[in-house]
Formats: sequence, structure tokens, C-alpha cells
Amino acid sequence: MTSYGQSYEWRIAEEDRAWTADLSKTLGISHVVAHAMRSRGITTAEEARAFLNPTVDDLADPFSLTDVETAVARLRRASKAQEQVLIFGDYDVDGIAGIAVLISALRRCGIHRYSYLMPSRLTEGYGMAPEHVEAAHRDGVSLIVTVDNGINARDAADVAHRLGIDMIITDHHRLEGDLPEAVAVVDPKREGREHPYWPISGAAVAFTLARALTGEIEDLDLVALGTVADVMPLRGQNRVLVMLGLEEMIRRPRLGLRHLANVAGIKIEEITAEKIAFVLGPRLNAAGRLGDGLVPLQLLLTDSPTEAQRIASELNRANEERRGIEKVIYDEAIEEIEATVYTDRAAIVLSRNGWHPGVIGIVAARIQSAYKRPAILLAIDEDGIARGSARSMDEFDMVDALNACKEHIIRFGGHSAAAGLTLRQENLPAFQAAFEAEALQRMGRLPPVRTLEIDALLSFSEIDPRLVRELDRLEPFGCMNPAPVFCTYGVTPLPHSLRELRGGHARFTAQQGSRIFEAVGFNMAELLQQTVGTRPIDIAFQPRLNTWRGETTIQLVLKDIHPSSPCS
Repeated sequence: MTSYGQSYEWRIAEEDRAWTADLSKTLGISHVVAHAMRSRGITTAEEARAFLNPTVDDLADPFSLTDVETAVARLRRASKAQEQVLIFGDYDVDGIAGIAVLISALRRCGIHRYSYLMPSRLTEGYGMAPEHVEAAHRDGVSLIVTVDNGINARDAADVAHRLGIDMIITDHHRLEGDLPEAVAVVDPKREGREHPYWPISGAAVAFTLARALTGEIEDLDLVALGTVADVMPLRGQNRVLVMLGLEEMIRRPRLGLRHLANVAGIKIEEITAEKIAFVLGPRLNAAGRLGDGLVPLQLLLTDSPTEAQRIASELNRANEERRGIEKVIYDEAIEEIEATVYTDRAAIVLSRNGWHPGVIGIVAARIQSAYKRPAILLAIDEDGIARGSARSMDEFDMVDALNACKEHIIRFGGHSAAAGLTLRQENLPAFQAAFEAEALQRMGRLPPVRTLEIDALLSFSEIDPRLVRELDRLEPFGCMNPAPVFCTYGVTPLPHSLRELRGGHARFTAQQGSRIFEAVGFNMAELLQQTVGTRPIDIAFQPRLNTWRGETTIQLVLKDIHPSSPCS
């Protein structure tokens, strides 16, 4: 079933009424929740039970990953000989969380001579370089363990081999070319797509090795942090890891995360995947984007309340600074897009001297979301090197597209939806033309239709607190498990109820039959002003419980809105 809104094409999931009724009866859940699970690809009662109630027993065997056994043996040897070990991680939340997971595991298995390092996002970019290995050799390191990087670090691995340093690579990125020279390469992308660990995060790979090494299940809060922040699909093993990690975060909150939540204005006891994605994650990333990624790692490791408070406040300030820089870059990018032919192209590639290389990834994601086509932003430094971030959508594999343009690129890497790249300024025109041609061949000139996936048509009479609480059982929400969205037709806005809020938000009172709810549209003030009047409207929304001054009410969070049509 399809209906058309002002902003999106609405696609309402078809319902298998017999299956929904059977699952509802079997599990004692509402038809609405049963249908929402069906629309997420769940086809059996056993899958549904596991989805709603994951346990530690649902975690796959860590030794099912290639080279885990070899990596464990090498780490135990390092423990026995008290070797000097270097953990080399990425500078984003996933890498930082993975480093902390591995440090905890090394301590528990008796390795106390260790150090950790990550490259500078601003001056070095992603991944391990030969210079890092040479510095480690001077420091007496005999074993390097990577976290969330290394699968394509062949030059660094060759230097390590020449200098007599063993490497254990733990990563979750795609291999491009031959395997690097290493004692063990633990990466789920070496397995087939059917392997349960195929889509896990870098922190989850580090956790899997730690679990195999120690036989213990620890630091799931960190795994949840890395998995959500790295926008991994919240299905299968990731769903288990994140649900258990959130429970641990609530039950035994890590000191640093508690302080970070406090300065961000949320309660760690009410943490959700969405709050990790939009509140904690950006703050942990902010320091690395602007300079030093080791600062948030120290927050995750500290047991000092004073230090935790100081670092949390520092990260909060860095996040505010990041938001200001992001706004400037975004406004400049939008101005350039609208002033040129970019709106008619299959892909958007923008570059500029002076853009902050640590922030352009966020802006690229916003540009991609706004224009529904692949977007790449590049910051050019004074040496003529352009460092960029690329963002894409499901139907366009960014790494494959960059691989097709590799003759113009110094290096690149990442996922199908997000990647980083480096090239020389003089190669920008050729790269832009090649990437546009690749996007045009894969997608055509017109961008995909903006669609909004709707779980079901739901009347106001069906909405009550019990249903909203039951829908919360589908959490954690995120990639491949979005919060359920419903739609309803023929809603009447109460006269003079529209109120514009600060920040481009607005709310109004909506009535259908005898039921009345407050509806709020975030960043929708302009659309609501154009649409909300005295005539009936159709709305797409998410029902949420909202507590204000001790009173809990149901609030409809709007996703889209348009005037009712005669056939609604």
C-alpha cells in the first residue's frame, strides 16, 4: 500500500493478519507489536522470542571467527613472557570503546606491560602507518594488536614483520586486496555473510577476542557504545550485545559515562540506544574530531570522580565547539549546492580549503540525508592534500564506487554506507568526474524517491499507554530496527493550538473522534505552519510517553504531515 505525503512517499507495510493473530496469541503481545515484528523480517515465534528476550546464551561462539584461536595463543605467550604490547585503535567511538575492552582483557589475563595509541584524525588520518610501527619498535614493543583498523594496513604490517614485531589485527572493515602480514587477522568480513558476526562493530570484534582470551563476558556497556555509535545494524548478535550492554550500563554505570550523561542533561539510568547515538556518542567523538581522541578513552578508563567530571565537562565543551563549526560548514555546503548544478547531479562532491577535517563527516551525512544521493566532503590542507568523508545509502555501495575511482585516490577505506578517503588537490576534478560517472551508472541521474516506511495505519482510539510501553519492548532502536512509525488519516488540529518552539520545532493539539493528543514536530515548524489550519490532515508519527512535572501523557512525535485527500 502506498500513499503520498508532502515530504515523503509513505509505504505502509502489508499485514499478514493470520500470522499476526497467531503470534499475538502465542506470545501474549498486541496485534500491533506482532505486526511490527513481522515488518522487521521476523517470521517465526522462536525468532520473536529471541528478539524480545535476548540472553548471554544467544552470543555466538567466539572461536568461530578465523584466527581467534591463534590470536589467543599469541596473547597468552605474551602474558607468560611479560612482553611489551601496543594496542593501536581507531579514533572514533567504536575504536575507543574497543581499546578500552582490550585493555581490560589484557589486565585480566596478566599482561601489564602495555601501551595504547591512536592516530590523529587531523594530521595523520585513519589507520596504522609504517611510522607508528617504527616508533613502537624503538619503545621495545614485540606485539601490536589493532582495534577497528588494520585489515588493509599492508605497508605497516610489512614493516612490523621486517622489524620482528608480531601483529594481531582485529577489525570489521572490508579487505581490499591481499591479507596483511600478521600472526592473526580477526575480521568477520573474512567469513561469509551468513556468519552471525558478519555485521558486528570493531568494539564487538575486540570483545569477541577478549571473551575467547579470558573466558569471561565483561565490558558489554562498551560494546553497546561502539556498536550504536558506529551505526551497526541492531539485529542478530548486535541486538543481543546492545541490549545486554544497555542493561549493564543501567545496572553498573561506568563512572565516566555517568558523568558524561550528567553534563549532557540525561540520566544514565534511562539510557537508550538513541541517547547513545545522539547524546553520548557525539560528545565522545568531539575531542577526536577537534584534536585528541585519547581524552574520551581516558574517560572510559578512569576510576577518579574528579578526573571523570573534568573530562566530561571538557568533552561537552568540545561538542559545543564542534556544533558551531559544523553549522558553518553545512551552511557553506548548502549555499554551494543550491548555487550550482549539484542539485541535478547523481552525486555531490564538495571541497574547500579551511574546512575542518574532523567535522566534515557529520556534514556529509546531513547532506546525504537532505539530498538523498551519495555525498563526499573534502577538506584541503596547506600542503594540497584533500582528506574527505563519504556517506551513502543502502542502494549505493560507497567502497565499491571509490574502488572504481582509485586511480585518483591516495587511499580510502570504510563501509558500504560510510568511508574516508585522501587524494591530492590537483586530482580533485578528475576524481569528481569519475565519481559522478560511477554514481550515474549505478543510480541514474534522479535521486531515489524520499520514502517513509510506515508500520501500520493506527487510529487514535487504539493508542494508550499500555501500547506505547509494549512498543518499547522492540528497543534498542537504530539501524535496521527503527522505532515504529504509524500513520492515521483525518486528524483535526484544534483551532489556534499551533505553537512554534525554539529551534525550528512546533506543536499543536490533534483530535480524531473523541480522542485528543499533543503532536510535536521537531524541525518541522515551517511545514506545520503551511499545513496546519482548520482542514483535516494526515499524519505519520511515533507515539511516546512524555513526563512533565510528574504527569505522564502520550505525545505524538511527527515524522511527516500533509492535508487529507478525499480518498484518505
